[in-house]
Amino acid sequence: MKILMVADGHGGEAHEKAYGKAFDEMGHEVNYFTWKEYFHHYPYAENYETDGNRLKSIYYRLQNKTKFGPAVCKLNKDLVQKCTQHKYDLVFIYRGTHIYAKIIKAIQQTGAKVFGYNNDDPFSNVYRSYFWRHYRKCIPYYDHIFYYRHKNKEDYENVGYKNISLLRASFIEERNFIIQDTSKSPFNCDVIFVGHFERDGRDLALLNLLKAGVNLQIYGTTWQQSEYYDQIVKLLGHEIYGLYGTDYNLALNSAKIALVFLSKINNDTYTRRCFEIPAAGTCMLAEYTDDLAHNLYEENKEAVYFKNHDELKDKINALLDDEKLLNSIAKSGHKKVKLAGHEVRH
Repeated sequence: MKILMVADGHGGEAHEKAYGKAFDEMGHEVNYFTWKEYFHHYPYAENYETDGNRLKSIYYRLQNKTKFGPAVCKLNKDLVQKCTQHKYDLVFIYRGTHIYAKIIKAIQQTGAKVFGYNNDDPFSNVYRSYFWRHYRKCIPYYDHIFYYRHKNKEDYENVGYKNISLLRASFIEERNFIIQDTSKSPFNCDVIFVGHFERDGRDLALLNLLKAGVNLQIYGTTWQQSEYYDQIVKLLGHEIYGLYGTDYNLALNSAKIALVFLSKINNDTYTRRCFEIPAAGTCMLAEYTDDLAHNLYEENKEAVYFKNHDELKDKINALLDDEKLLNSIAKSGHKKVKLAGHEVRH
């Protein structure tokens, strides 16, 4: 089967490429179409080299943000042209924020089935109204849509769409694994949080842990937006930056406890790190949700959960005071994530 994976191309190995490689391992012919190049990388200038032209930066960033303009029209036109030329059997669109509804129909006219997947919540009322407008218009035309969280099943059904299936996030076996010796790791600590900043109180929770003397490290993106950023980095002793690839896995391995704060913007009841942390053999301490505690990891056996900031601090202290319990939970969580089939192999 000929498959075309369509995405912004900014997600790295953990997103559309992970599924593309899985299709490839199954014996399918896989190709990719990405649209970040249509904006000359300006929306992602912190990760990609640009020519530094300020006017071009405004021009392309505005189009990417509003999902409107010549660059957006061109990427849609080129996508149809590619599908017409190569006659794919399946076009798998990953988080199709920039794809027009008429393009879905045009692709189907080439003989391809069109599947969609979205790891964010396109029904969240936190996003600006324009952000998901193209995606929402496309919903009736997809042949099938995979949703990330249970909440979205009802959301799709409420707009009259029923060709849906749950597809949870996953970890990549070759990228998320136990490292036996981390003695020389620069990330060694008791507690680690790797994740983006969100205005849900996570910054204050982590600041209070640092003030309490917890041996904590924090990594991730957009933390400069926190009102407590200067206080946090002063206690950390370094700026907060993102971790990727081998550094990310090494950092998770280098902590006794890894924290999980869930995105309130996307109404998450779990996240990808809920698989990556146990895969690294580290004890996971996550915000409590029924989904995590009842469907994924047994509480206090395979993972630990907290419901407020005080409980977070108390459970960290309890785990650090009981190394046998901490190691048992880490080991059981690792066994569970391996047996449950949440991995993608490359």
